Amino acid sequence: MTQPDDLLHGPSPEEAPSPENGTQATALPQDLPPLPASETLTHLRTEQHLENGTGPLEVDYVFPSRLNAGNAEVMGHDPEPSAVLEGAAAGSSPVVPESPAVLDNAVAPDGPATSDAQAPLGGAGPTEVPATEGPGEGLSRAAELPGGPEAAATAQSALPDFPTFATGELEEETYTPTVAVQGPQAGEVVSGYQLNQDLGRGWFSANALGAGPSVDVYVRPRPLWAELRPHRLLPRVTPAGDLLVLAPTEGTPLTIPLDPDAARAHLTELARLLFALEKQGYAVIDLDPAGVQLTQGGLKLRLPPQVARQGEAVQPTLRDSFTPPEVQEGQPAQAKSGVYLLGALLFQWLTGRPLPAEGPSSTVLAGVNASGVPQLLSGMLAPLPQRLTPTQLLDTLKSAAVKLPVYQVAAATDIGLNPERPINEDSYGFVWRQTGQHGGGELILRAVVSDGMGGMAAGEVASQAAVRAFLGSVAPTLEAQVWDANAAVLTDMQGRDGGCTLTGVEIRGTRLQLGHVGDTRAYLAQGGAVQQLSKDHSYVAAMVASGQMTAEEAQVSPERNKVLRSLGSLRAVQDNYVQVLQEPLELSVGSRVLLVSDGVWGEVQPTVLHGILLHEPSLQRTVEHLLELSLESGAPDNATALVIERVK
Repeated sequence: MTQPDDLLHGPSPEEAPSPENGTQATALPQDLPPLPASETLTHLRTEQHLENGTGPLEVDYVFPSRLNAGNAEVMGHDPEPSAVLEGAAAGSSPVVPESPAVLDNAVAPDGPATSDAQAPLGGAGPTEVPATEGPGEGLSRAAELPGGPEAAATAQSALPDFPTFATGELEEETYTPTVAVQGPQAGEVVSGYQLNQDLGRGWFSANALGAGPSVDVYVRPRPLWAELRPHRLLPRVTPAGDLLVLAPTEGTPLTIPLDPDAARAHLTELARLLFALEKQGYAVIDLDPAGVQLTQGGLKLRLPPQVARQGEAVQPTLRDSFTPPEVQEGQPAQAKSGVYLLGALLFQWLTGRPLPAEGPSSTVLAGVNASGVPQLLSGMLAPLPQRLTPTQLLDTLKSAAVKLPVYQVAAATDIGLNPERPINEDSYGFVWRQTGQHGGGELILRAVVSDGMGGMAAGEVASQAAVRAFLGSVAPTLEAQVWDANAAVLTDMQGRDGGCTLTGVEIRGTRLQLGHVGDTRAYLAQGGAVQQLSKDHSYVAAMVASGQMTAEEAQVSPERNKVLRSLGSLRAVQDNYVQVLQEPLELSVGSRVLLVSDGVWGEVQPTVLHGILLHEPSLQRTVEHLLELSLESGAPDNATALVIERVK
């Protein structure tokens, strides 16, 4: 029985099985006319095109099957399609013609000539090749064909590489660049600077020849940002020949994620820069997100932003997750592009990651867990027609930053220890009106301490009338509110002798104004120091002001309770009678305002009073402590204290 390996060696007619054995095999012609090497190569190239699909499609592939006596194939028989597919699935190799003669109408030694209808491409029927035969073996047999080794070598060079030929994979070939590198390169010397490292976008780290620290230099032709007016957020750049040398900022990059309040503060600074550049006619189209640094002087950019003149076409640029869509498309520059950049920067500051590739969807923005920020980002990252302008961005940030302050109030009063004062003639009160709305709302806090005039009839009636009228007045100024209180005293006293002193404050938001008549007092503790806001309208105060008495003498003078101004003593408004502040005072967080009657400040030493106001953590304990010290000193008068603290 003939084995498949025997076919590799070209069996002789004597060794070939006879028809009686039921097996026919293709007999290779022994004497073929010699062909030129060029013709052999042409046929082989034709076969190559057949294999890679660029040649004619009428080609039969015959997949090998093991030959045995019980299962033989007849020359010229067209195999079933299923048999062909099974052979392909088995990984069999396609037939490689051994010579151009194989494609001719070959005649087996013992068989008839095959007709054209039976042999596609005018050649013999499918030739069985064992699956173990590779292209190398076929080429070794091709070397035995007419034409000699030279023809075989030519044929081998025309065939594809075996792994590529067998698997259909393509080889990858890398070509060297054909465009010449432009601009200065690392290692070159430009204008006295050795370029060290290419930082991208025209920037290099460099050293001045001979000496000097490493600096960043810009090597491209003079950019537009070099024409910008100085701004405290922009770095300082100096020309040096063909270069622009960047002055070091000596700052540190921001550590993200940032606190929302800090992020809003930094965003406001950058929004002001956009606003300033817009007024100069420029739009920011690119900004290095890693170049925003915090210095001792505040926020600063390590590198200048890339700008374009508004309305002019921009060179399309791309910085992943940051570049505005209109800049990527090369549309005319608009100031809104800078707002998009800041929106992408704010998103990264708060989340610690850049915008996703799919863009700023509502779902993505809603995941930013900071009050008001998703809405702000929606306006900053919106499509160009709906996007905020720099001016609108600043207004939005200002509105969002307006938060009502938080105050605490404590008060106490005591009748004292004087047996001749059966009634507490002191009165105090405060009212707090607060409304909340978009943009901040409104807060108004009024507080007052009033001391009924000792020795006068119905002093408590006068002080109570003054407090009620002052707190309920709708007059626009503190001075007018005090005069409303004076009118109420006159009404309630009904012609009786009596009056009162009054010290009141009104706080609108964070600004304080004072209205004062008499010798009750107002103190302000702020920044670690205490100052007296009110001026005493008293006899001893006038003596001190004229130099006839010292402050220490006035503190213990028996005349210290004599007042020169009071409510209820005048019926007509008099200019400069009521003391007010020339300008309202700004109350910072932690500030305290203390209102007291003379029964407190007259018995407690100023240094002790100041220490309690500055260092006592509890407001209620502050007023109670002052009253206790007044009682310890004998408390010859009624004592009242009211304190206000801004806690947030």
